[in-house]
Amino acid sequence: MTALLATALAIGIGAPDARGQESIALDEVVVEGPRTPASAAGLPTGPTTADGTIGLIGPTPGFRADRAVSSTKTDTPQRDVPQVVTVAPREVITDLAATRVDRVFNYTPGVTQQNNFGGLTVFSYAIRGVTTSELYKNGFPLNRGFPPPPDTQNVERIEVLKGPGGGLFGRSDPGGLVNIITKQPTRERFVEMGGLWGSFEQFRGTVDSGGSLNEDGTLLYRFNFAAGRQNSFRDFVDGDRLLVAPVLSWQVTPDTRITVETEFLRNRIVFDRGVIAINKQLGFLPISRFLGEPGQSTYQTSDSMQIRVDHRFNADWQMRLATYFNTGTLEGESAEIRAIAADNRTVSRDRNFRDYRWDVAIGQAEVVGRFDTAGLGHTMLLGFERESTDSRTVYLRSNFRTNPYAIDIYDPRYGQALPPLTLPRNNLERITNTALYAQDQIVLSPEWKALVGARFDFFEDSFRERIPRSQADQTRAAASPRAGLVYQPLPELALYTNVGTSFRPNIGPDAAAASPGKPVEPETGLGYEVGAKLDLFGGALGLTAAAFRVERQNVLTPDPNNSGFSIAAGGVRSQGFELTAAGQLSPELKILAGYVFADAVITKDNVLPVGAPLVNVPRHSGSLLAVYEVQGGEWKGFGIGGGVRGVGARAGDAAGTGFTLPAYIAVDALAYYRWDNFRFALNVENVFDTEYYESSLNVFRVYPGSPRRFTGTLTVRF
Repeated sequence: MTALLATALAIGIGAPDARGQESIALDEVVVEGPRTPASAAGLPTGPTTADGTIGLIGPTPGFRADRAVSSTKTDTPQRDVPQVVTVAPREVITDLAATRVDRVFNYTPGVTQQNNFGGLTVFSYAIRGVTTSELYKNGFPLNRGFPPPPDTQNVERIEVLKGPGGGLFGRSDPGGLVNIITKQPTRERFVEMGGLWGSFEQFRGTVDSGGSLNEDGTLLYRFNFAAGRQNSFRDFVDGDRLLVAPVLSWQVTPDTRITVETEFLRNRIVFDRGVIAINKQLGFLPISRFLGEPGQSTYQTSDSMQIRVDHRFNADWQMRLATYFNTGTLEGESAEIRAIAADNRTVSRDRNFRDYRWDVAIGQAEVVGRFDTAGLGHTMLLGFERESTDSRTVYLRSNFRTNPYAIDIYDPRYGQALPPLTLPRNNLERITNTALYAQDQIVLSPEWKALVGARFDFFEDSFRERIPRSQADQTRAAASPRAGLVYQPLPELALYTNVGTSFRPNIGPDAAAASPGKPVEPETGLGYEVGAKLDLFGGALGLTAAAFRVERQNVLTPDPNNSGFSIAAGGVRSQGFELTAAGQLSPELKILAGYVFADAVITKDNVLPVGAPLVNVPRHSGSLLAVYEVQGGEWKGFGIGGGVRGVGARAGDAAGTGFTLPAYIAVDALAYYRWDNFRFALNVENVFDTEYYESSLNVFRVYPGSPRRFTGTLTVRF
C-alpha cells in the first residue's frame, strides 16, 4: 500500500475588509497565542479569519460556532459562506453526556438515523432527507471499512455540512456530510479526569491532559483516554470500549509546525438487529426482546495516524501537507432473522460469521493564498489528494431455508446447535483515487461575496470475488463543481444561494453482484438552495433559514429483466426547508434548536412507484436543547436544562410495502454544578419513558429507542 504526502488547509489572512473588520496575522505559526491586527501589514481584503494559525479551529465556548472549516477548508466566518454548517461544539457534547457521536445527532437539525449495522457503525444517516455514509475526521474519510463508532472523548466539535460537499471532499452525497474535529495540543498544562455511571450497568473512566513539554513551548501534547463497559435495555446485549489518543505538536520554526495525531480504538459489542414487526405492526414484542444468540460478540479494532505539516511562506501564502493511515478489523458471529412462518411467531434465522479487514492511506496537499485583482479580494485554495484503500471481506452464512435455526419470538429458547456455514463470500477490493481541486472566495464589494470551485476525481476500483469467482473493474473520471453567492445588506444579515454537484461510484459486493463483470454506473447528485443567516445580540445567537432541493440519479434498483440483479436506473429527490437557532439568548441561557421539513421521494425506479417515500426519512423533524446556568451569587455554576426531540412518521423499509415507523416525541433533562475544579452532572434521557423506534431497515430489523436512562458524571480538572 502506498501513500502520498499531502496537504490541507491553509487559513487566509488579510487586512481590514470593506466593513472595517480585521483579519489576523501572527508572528509565528502556533496552536494558540495572542492575536495581532493585520492593518499594519497592508494585506489584501478578503474573508476575515478568527485566527491566523494554520490548522483546525480550536475550542468554541457555548452552543454556537460562528466559524467552521467544513464548508471551505479555510477559517472563514459562516456569514461569509453561501452554505450552512451546523456545529455541535464540545459544550453540547458535555451537556448531553454523550459518549458516541450518534447521540449528538439527536440534537443536530436535519440529521436522521438510518441503519446502524447492528450497532457497529454510524455510517448510515440522512442529511436533509438524503441517505449518506460520509463521515470525516479532520477532513479525512472514516467510512473506508467498518471502524467502530467514533468516541466523543477525543472530539472537540462536530460539523455537519448541509448540501453538496463534492467540490472539496470528492465522492459523496448531495445532502451533506459530517466532519469531526479532534482535540488538539494546548500550551496550558492541565489534567482532567472523569467518571460516568449510568443505567444498565454503564460505567466509564476518562482522562484528558495537555500542555507544553519544554520551557519555550515549542513541543506540545494532548492525550485522551476512555475505557468503559455497559449492558443495555436489550436482553443479552452488552459491550466494552477502549480509546487511547495521543497527539504531539512541534513548532519547528516560527513558520512551521508538525503534528502527529494517533488514535487506537477497541470495541466489543453484541451484534443486535433489534425487534421485528408482525404484519407490519410494532408493539407485539417488548423492546427488550433479543432475537439473536446470547454470547455471540463482534470485535472491532481501528488504529489511525494523521501527520500534518503546516507552513507559512509569508503573510499571504500558507500550506499544509497531511497524511492519514488507518488499519482495522471487524470479526464476529451473529444470528439474524430472515423470515417468519405463517403462525406469526416462529422465525427462521441464519448464522453469520464476518471477518473484515482494511488498510487506508490518504495524502493531501493544499495551499491557500490571498491576493487582489482589479480591486477584488481573493482567497484561493489549491489542493491535491491521493487515496489507496485495500479491503478484504470474508462473510459466511448458513442457509436458513435448509437449516432454519428457528426460534419462537414469544418464548425464545437459545443455545441450539449451530447450523453449518454453507454460503460463503470472500472478496478483495482495491480502490485508488486521485483528485485535484480549486476554490476561490471572492469579495466583490462590501456587500457581495462569491465562491466558485471544482474538484476533479480520477477513480479506479478493482473488485475480486473468490467464491463464486468473478471480477468487476471500473475506472471513472468526474468533475464536481460548486458556486455560491452571498449578499449582506447589513453586517448582521446574509442572504445566500448555492448550487453544487456530487458523484459516488457504486462499489463493493452489492454493486459487483448487480452485474458480474460489468461495472455499474456511478451515482450523481445535484443540490441547490437559497437561505438567510442572521446574527442577533451582537453575534451571540445565530439564526439560519434555508429552502433546499436535492436530486440523485443512477441509484441502484432491481433489474426487471434479470431477477436478483440491479442496475443503476433509480432516482430520488428531497426538497423542503430548514430553520435553526444556536447560541445565547442571554448570558444565562443557551440553545440549540431546529426544524426540518423534507419531502423525500422516489422519482424513478423499476419496481417501486414514483412518489414513494424514502426509508427512515420523516417529513417533519425537530429538536430543542436549552440550558440555563446561573452566572453569579451563591448558585453560580449551577445549570439546568433539557431537550425535546420530535420525529414524524416515516417509511420503515425501502420496498414500499406500507410499513411505517410511528411518530414520537422524547424529552431529556439535565442538571449540573460547577464548583472550583469540579463538575457534577445528572442526565435523564427519555424522561417520560416513551416507547419509540429510531430507525429500521425492514420489518425484521427495527431499532427501538432507549427507555428512561439515568447518567451521572463527575470530572475534576487540575
